[in-house]
Amino acid sequence: MKKLVERIIRFRTWILNLLLTLAIVAPDILNSPEMLALVPAEYQRWVLAAAFLINIWMRPRPAVLPSDPEAKGDRQ
Repeated sequence: MKKLVERIIRFRTWILNLLLTLAIVAPDILNSPEMLALVPAEYQRWVLAAAFLINIWMRPRPAVLPSDPEAKGDRQ
């Protein structure tokens, strides 16, 4: 259970970004005629999923937890 909580904390930005993107943007993108015209129907869901993944991968690395060695550093 502790590992699951640590994963959620580390990837909280990814999780929140994905959920908000799906909730706000997905309905507009899926119904936009521009998207439907550019991408063949059988690939539309794959293109949309790839766009979300690229957006998530833009974060350079997972968040640092207080227990990580790099977070301890040289505190005085």
